[in-house]
Amino acid sequence: MGESQGCRRFFLRGALLHPLWRAGIYTFGLLVADIVLGLLVGILYIGALLLAGIPLEAALGDLSRGRPLSLLFLGIGVARLLAALGLALVMGRFLDREPVETMGLDLARFGRDSAGGMALGVGNMLFIGAVILALKPQPLQAGNASWGAFLLDAIALLPAAAAEELAFRGYLQRLFTTWRGPVVGVLVPSILFGLFHALNPNVSVLALVNITLAGMVFALAVERTGTLWLAIAYHYAWNLTQGPILGLPVSGMPWDGLLALQTGDPAVVTGAAFGPEGGLLSTAILLISLLPLWALTRRPATLVGVLRRQRADAERRGVLPYRHYRLKVGADFFRDFVVAAAERKHRMGEVVLLLREKNGRILLHNKSFYPPGVFRLPSGGILPGESVLAAARREAQEETGLEIQDPRPLGVLSVTFQYGRQRQFFHSWVVLAEVEGEPRPGDIGERIADFQWVSPDMLAKVAEELRALPPEWADWGRFRALAHEAALQWLPHIPSSPP
Repeated sequence: MGESQGCRRFFLRGALLHPLWRAGIYTFGLLVADIVLGLLVGILYIGALLLAGIPLEAALGDLSRGRPLSLLFLGIGVARLLAALGLALVMGRFLDREPVETMGLDLARFGRDSAGGMALGVGNMLFIGAVILALKPQPLQAGNASWGAFLLDAIALLPAAAAEELAFRGYLQRLFTTWRGPVVGVLVPSILFGLFHALNPNVSVLALVNITLAGMVFALAVERTGTLWLAIAYHYAWNLTQGPILGLPVSGMPWDGLLALQTGDPAVVTGAAFGPEGGLLSTAILLISLLPLWALTRRPATLVGVLRRQRADAERRGVLPYRHYRLKVGADFFRDFVVAAAERKHRMGEVVLLLREKNGRILLHNKSFYPPGVFRLPSGGILPGESVLAAARREAQEETGLEIQDPRPLGVLSVTFQYGRQRQFFHSWVVLAEVEGEPRPGDIGERIADFQWVSPDMLAKVAEELRALPPEWADWGRFRALAHEAALQWLPHIPSSPP
């Protein structure tokens, strides 16, 4: 039995394949896709040149010198992006049981974060260029790239950067953060990101260290914002300014830019043939860039990013159930409840409280503004920096005046509210705790009108009544019913306290 349990823990975590195996499958899948799709795109490119009657000598000569061809680079970048996204969606659906909403593609912060990332990428690389000019004074000469070639490079670099960010920060960082928390979530994918560049031309140990460091900076951007947009824009703008604008090598690949800046010596500072990522100058700039990055991400992360950290903390003893729902709601509910909750920056998800007496009865409450006769489980928001269990203790005190004992989360459910083209993510933790005594409102501002003790099987009736509320309360009732239905399924696995 012991060997069987050990073997199970080696391959499984809860009912899911162990995160390390999932990370291995995804990483191996990326490598295979990179090779296969690279060969396929290369064959198609050569075939197109032959059909067009264009000689291959010039193209092959550029490739032999390590210079990327824009159309070929664009094709490979698009193929890599599709592979990274497709594999992440398949893995998320069948192995991770994660909704696409948790991948960091929420459009709510797209404009602000993309602008911040572009400013960081362009600004940092221009500063590196200025330092290189100071170290090696040289006239700023026009490069070999035409404006047409520059625009094609600018297009080609975007899917390349997006593919890497989606793979390492969108999938792997989500996986490791949800499993072991943000420190592991930042470090492990960043190390893998550095190793993926180990075969680049002119690579060095310092270059790999810097690329790993860049991965950590991008990962911190994702951790701070909860989305991929700042990291993608930062990554893209860095490469765009470095190669197509300044004409510096990009991760070991020579590049024809609008300008022709030479790295020069000392190589340990400038990176020489590998480009700035191979020198100590980039090390310093990446570390310094953490300060403006921190300032640009002062707004709280999206709830997707918050949920990752909360799950890692709550699941230290084992995997908890997680369900995701999509609810189409009306304009009034979306504006008055969903958007209003999102605008309250202190609300980092919520706890739904299963407060249980020793005899097994569960506490419900009614508020003065609810429809007559409507009772439900107490709930309340999680404050920034507050753990799920700390929020449960505080909310129980505020709503019932009771001190809870042995609180433990039973699971978490998340909802994507949909109104037209608008989307908003939210999540609720169902927390079980034992209580003694009779409840009383701990905070008059909660507007609690009455309490009611019921047997656990009454939760089904409560959910049914919530789903049957009149039209003006229907969206609220459907949302609130979800936690009661989940609690009814999760609670039987948790025994009552002994009498």
